[in-house]
Amino acid sequence: MTKLKTMRIRKKMLLREIAAVVNTTPQTVQQMEKRGIWKPKTALRYAKALNCRWQDLLEEPESVK
Repeated sequence: MTKLKTMRIRKKMLLREIAAVVNTTPQTVQQMEKRGIWKPKTALRYAKALNCRWQDLLEEPESVK
């Protein structure tokens, strides 16, 4: 589960509530939940909707072995 979806569930928010603040569609939010957030600019937009730090939403790259 991505950090975005985890945070949305923790905050008890609906996809459409976040979409309204981010000015996008619930389907786009759902896609972001599947892929995860990798760009700080995108994380900042979603962090405002979720009232959290943008760093809390960024996915961490897997370690290279």
